[in-house]
Order: sequence, then structure tokens, then C-alpha cells
Amino acid sequence: MTIGSFLKKNKINEFLEKNNMILKGDRVVLGLSGGPDSVCLFFVLLALAQEYELEVHALHVNHCIRGKDADEDQEYVESLCKEYEVPLKVVKVDIPALSKESGRGLEEEARMARYAAFEEYAAELDTEGHTAKIAIAHNADDNAETVLFHMARGTGLDGMCGIAAKRGRIIRPLLQVPKAEIMDFINDNQLAYCVDETNSQVEYDRNRIRHNILPELEQINPKTLEHISDMTARLTEVAEYISLEARGLLEIAKEEGDALRKRALMTAPRVIATQALKEYLSRFMPEQKDVSASHIEAILGLLNEDGERQVHLPYKKTLIISYEKLYVIDEDEKSSEKSEPFSDFSYREFNYEQGMKYPVETYTKWFDCDRITDNVVIRTRAEGDYLTIDSAGNHKSIQDYFVDEKIPRHLRDEIPLVCDGNHVMWVVGYRISEYYKISNNTTRVLEITYGGTEHE
Repeated sequence: MTIGSFLKKNKINEFLEKNNMILKGDRVVLGLSGGPDSVCLFFVLLALAQEYELEVHALHVNHCIRGKDADEDQEYVESLCKEYEVPLKVVKVDIPALSKESGRGLEEEARMARYAAFEEYAAELDTEGHTAKIAIAHNADDNAETVLFHMARGTGLDGMCGIAAKRGRIIRPLLQVPKAEIMDFINDNQLAYCVDETNSQVEYDRNRIRHNILPELEQINPKTLEHISDMTARLTEVAEYISLEARGLLEIAKEEGDALRKRALMTAPRVIATQALKEYLSRFMPEQKDVSASHIEAILGLLNEDGERQVHLPYKKTLIISYEKLYVIDEDEKSSEKSEPFSDFSYREFNYEQGMKYPVETYTKWFDCDRITDNVVIRTRAEGDYLTIDSAGNHKSIQDYFVDEKIPRHLRDEIPLVCDGNHVMWVVGYRISEYYKISNNTTRVLEITYGGTEHE
């Protein structure tokens, strides 16, 4: 099988154009491990280079996992690139050491290191108006394994879509090509390649799927891979539509800052709200997969609850489902921002004369000095605190006041209170007590200002 017949049989050009993978003049970084898949893609890109005027570069990552075997893989890749005059960059990463430090598994640590190296090299090759592409040699078998793996572990629509043909600058030209076709091309042309013996060890979940489950499915139907590929393509279209609707919902629900209106999510179709929440929460996470289905289900279940609710998220973040909106707080940022909260108050006392104009600013208030019975203290809430809410002298506890005003629970211990014993004179930023208001009997005024003009 020649490279030309391989491209034609597997409809590589049509697949590239359908997914808008490459443009004329692109620079492409090939992830070249030395395995049969990446070697096949190496020759595919060389064959396409003239037609698309491609500039092909290769990147090999030595994970330092397999000792001498890994070094031999590197030597093979270096000789292959030298023979065909393809620029090569080699990156050595001590994955075992990184894995031990991070606590992640070797496979996950290696994957993260590879993609970080790919992105870094591609960024070096970017030109003005032209983003370098990263070509990865995933094939149809890899896609099917991924779908089955996600199904076994539990997944939503995104997991059932399998591996993306294109994501950002990453392209996968061989994604619809069965592994058997790749091996036929390799063997027909007597091309050397490296063998990673860990790929045959069935104690790894993906290898168990590859060697045990997929062959059984192909006994049921030889077109299993084709059907899984078709299914993931259709589901990807569905997912893209839902994602488009979800982004529209997020725009409708958008509140000041990063908050969302709760009602907009409550009244949306559940499938759209689910995706909207996933996309919203992923803004606060390193990766979208950090937002699990259990987080989304917990949030959806609380949207119709009264009062305030919280859902704890990874990376010390918490989603606050408040009375009318929801938003994410970061516990680390919250604690780092805490400073001396009551150092920004100023006071003055003066005689009151009838006809004086009261201040209308939110953060400057006047109080009747003659009604103050204790030392004025500025602090946060304490047990027994109350507020006089009307001219008849009726009281309300600060706890009830906060609830009635729908003040989020995580803010209640941060709001400064100006207090005369347990009698709250001023809930700063909100209201003052009726008891301390200026009247015709007032002779002396205590003026308190918080934060100066920056708060007015």
C-alpha cells in the first residue's frame, strides 16, 4: 500500500477539509513517539506537505519511564527525522519524579507533560496571523477505547463524543483510520517503529479494553469501529448545538461580575442548564473535567430551594446559590484579602441645630449622641445583637435582618456593625437603627464615615 493509496482509501483529505484541520502554509508540530501510529502520521504529513505547503516539525518527549528502551525510541526518532530532513525537538521529562511529587498517576502525568511540551513548541512556531498546529496520531481504535472507557466509568454527553478531531490548535488526521489499516501501511512499506511493551499489559484499563473488549465487539460486528466513529460524530454535533444554546443561556443569565441569575437557570431545559453550569464552573477550574456530574446534579437539585445553599468545588472553591443568583468564591483569595476591616472609619461630634441637612451618602451617617448608653464599638455580629426597625421601638435580631435582606451567609461575618452594646446602631452599607436617628430633641450629633469618599 503506497502513501497515496493509504490517503485515498482512508479519505484523509476529506477528513481534513471537513474538520478544517489545516490551511495552506501551516506549520505543523507532529507528536512523534516512534510508535506505528505516529510514524504513519509522519509520512502522511510529508505526503500532504507539498499540496498544502506545510512546514512539518517533530517533537519527541522522552518520559524517562522505560529506561534504555525510552532512549532507544529517542534515537530512532532522531534518525528518522534526520533521514527525511524534518526539524526535531527532543524534550526529556522525568515523569516518575513529577508523578511522585504531584500524586498523579504516571499515565496522567505523562499526558500532561506531552501536551505542555506540544503547546510550548507550537507557540514558538507561531507567526503573525498564523497559528501553528499540533498533529496527534490518535486513531479510530483509540477513539473507541476512549468511549468505552468513559462508559464504564460513568460519563455524560461530552464523554460519549470521544476524542475530538480538532480542539484549538490540536488536530488528529488519523482519527477515523482503524489501527489495522495503519499497521497494513507500516508493514507493506517495511517501516521500522518502536514498541512500547506497556501497551500489551492488560492490568491497565485501556489495554484491557483494547485487547479483550474491542475484539469481542468486532466478533459481533466487524464494523464496530466504524459505527462507534459515526456515533461520536453525530453526538459531537448534538453536543455543539447544546453548547451553543448553553452559551446563549449564560449571556441571558449574566449578572454583575461573574454571577448568574438563578431564575434563568431554573426555567431553562435541564440539558441546557446542565451544560451552561459546566461551562460556567469550568471558568474557575484548570480543566473542564474538574467539574464532575455530581457537582452539576447537586447544583441543579438546589436551584429550587429557598434561602442560601453552598456546593463545595475542587481547588478550595465554593458555589454560592443565593436568593436570586449564584456565584463562585475562592477561599484562598477570601482569606488573603482579609485585612484590618475596621481601620477605615472616621468620627466627629458636633452640636445639632434645627434645619441641618442630613448626609445622604451610604457610608456617612448621623446618630443622636444622647441615646448612646455605652462605648461605641465597631465589630462583626455577635450573639444577642439586634436592630430597632421602626419608630414604635420594635426589634429584630441581626440574624433575622440578614436573612430578610438576603445577605449571603458567607458575607454575614464580614459586615461591620457599629454597636452600642448589643444594640446595633448601623449595619454598614445597609441601614441604621431607628432608635438613634436624629430628632427634634437631638442636641449632639455623632457622625461616622466609613472609607472616605471612595465608598460614596
